[in-house]
Amino acid sequence: MEIRPYGAYVLYDAKKWIPLLLLPLLRVLTAPLVFSSYQDISALVLATIRDTGLYMALVAYSVLRWRFCRYQLREYAHGTLHSLTLTKGLLFPNSLRLSAEDAASVEMECTPLLWLLGGRRVRINTAGLRRRSDAVLYLSAAHAASLMGQTVYRRIPRRYAARLWPVTIMAASSSNAALGLLTLAPALRQAGQIVGRRVSDEMMSLAGRVVSLGLPPLLDSLANVLVLGWAFAFVRNWLRYAGFYAQLEGSRLHLVSGLFTRRDVLIDSDKITALELRQTLFMRLFGLYTAIITAAGYGRDKGTRPVLIPAARPRELSDALDHLIPDYPICSSHLRPQKSALFRYIGAPLWMLSGTLLPLWLGGVWQVLAALWLVGSLWWLTVRLLGFFQAGFGVSRDAVSLCYSKGLALYRVYVPLEVADCAMITQSPWQKRNGTCTVEVRCFGEKRRRHRVFALPYSQALKLAEKLLKYSPSRYQ
Repeated sequence: MEIRPYGAYVLYDAKKWIPLLLLPLLRVLTAPLVFSSYQDISALVLATIRDTGLYMALVAYSVLRWRFCRYQLREYAHGTLHSLTLTKGLLFPNSLRLSAEDAASVEMECTPLLWLLGGRRVRINTAGLRRRSDAVLYLSAAHAASLMGQTVYRRIPRRYAARLWPVTIMAASSSNAALGLLTLAPALRQAGQIVGRRVSDEMMSLAGRVVSLGLPPLLDSLANVLVLGWAFAFVRNWLRYAGFYAQLEGSRLHLVSGLFTRRDVLIDSDKITALELRQTLFMRLFGLYTAIITAAGYGRDKGTRPVLIPAARPRELSDALDHLIPDYPICSSHLRPQKSALFRYIGAPLWMLSGTLLPLWLGGVWQVLAALWLVGSLWWLTVRLLGFFQAGFGVSRDAVSLCYSKGLALYRVYVPLEVADCAMITQSPWQKRNGTCTVEVRCFGEKRRRHRVFALPYSQALKLAEKLLKYSPSRYQ
């Protein structure tokens, strides 16, 4: 069956030419400063017509690309999809053929614009190292439903449905922006008020007056930007995961998310290479975890996040994982960092914390900066302390586990033994003196594939690495 792309293809392909429309707009805005005669104004009109004509020619090029693009779907005798062939190109047509068995993930996206037009955007990915999707299709709603499978639109029992309150907590703590909302923004406003009072009273020179007039609004504007940035991140994440649900359909995971932009994702369970439990300090206060999977062939496009469970407590998380990935191997991390390596984890936050002494010594408005510095340092120090007590490395006959902290979040990662491509043990000169090492495990997947644990006992880590090699299936091939 041969299908032409849906008409929405032209709109989404032509939107990359929209910045060219800024040229005539900028020319019109700057006209009063540059042109003064009727001859100059006529030149402005001709230039605007030329730029608009160029834009229309590029839109026509997008229309031609749509006309020469074709999808060909081949099906088995019983009606299931066998393969997809995508043909596109004007002067030099090229074809791409994907079989249903090679598709690691299929994502169907319905934005508000696509919903109004009655179309869908479908991304198909294979388990290859590419920066973008292997194929992007623009289909009608009926053809997209047929390609994804009829189970997408049936009323089926949900294995896991995200509850609204944990999702709200997760969205509020995204990127630890809640710290900026609760402490940094009010402190910046207070700093602006203090600067406005003290500088205007103590410095009567012209430079002092300029500072007193310009710095307070600048700090207040920065505080507003922080609050608005947090509000934008909160609304975006909340709209993305409110109403999220996931279900296991045979050997595929079916993930549905989004209130305004709906995304239906089908992931081959056999392509999952890592299970990651993430927890920020704010989420830890409420006992919540976010479960993220690393899957070959999914997560390479901008804006796609392979979230399996947005936010859940341990018991709910365990029940959901048992339903969604029942055979996924998990083991404990029994090898812990040495107690003498505590400074390796908290050294950088302590040095940052000691930096608050300078603004405290300067006094005045710098005390506000010292307070901000102190809160940020304590936040980082708390995360690193928790990371030290949680850090670990373990190997069983089925899986590898790693626990560590990175940035301002805590991670627990479980990697099946057959996809643990590489285990590296490194020692710096300082680590050789105290008998510790850094263990790094790499697995095949999209984007982030490296996991590291610091300051582990070298001799015991080496034995676990040998155990990993002993249990690895590739050893017998």
